[in-house]
Amino acid sequence: MPYDEDENYYSRNPHDYLSVRKRMASSDVHIPNKNESKLLRKLMSKTGLTESELREHKVYRKMLSKEQKKKGKGKSWEDKRCLRLLKNVLRDLKLPKEHPDVKKRFLEVMKDNNSISYGWSYRSIDEISNSYFNHLLKIYKK
Repeated sequence: MPYDEDENYYSRNPHDYLSVRKRMASSDVHIPNKNESKLLRKLMSKTGLTESELREHKVYRKMLSKEQKKKGKGKSWEDKRCLRLLKNVLRDLKLPKEHPDVKKRFLEVMKDNNSISYGWSYRSIDEISNSYFNHLLKIYKK
């Protein structure tokens, strides 16, 4: 189906390339996910076999199946929300994430937006915010 005739094309996530690839591929083609394709490339370079030859061997087929089912740890809803706040602060200040003014402004925004989990209420807000800010810096990607 051409993109012009697909009424849901523009409402989909533009970064979801896998769904576009799956829609365009025929039904008999298997499209591996990220983990599976990474292992597949590694095995292909190690053994010198093609993808179809690898899938015929029981040992490699089991390895690929296990890798396909493996899920990544994903970010929590709180991490996603606070990363959005951090991104807005960085956009407003136009400074690198390591700058002390960014930290100061982010802590103010966090207190204004009540972004602190209730499970941490037994600790002081400043202690939580400082440790949580350091955690966010580690997982932040542009």
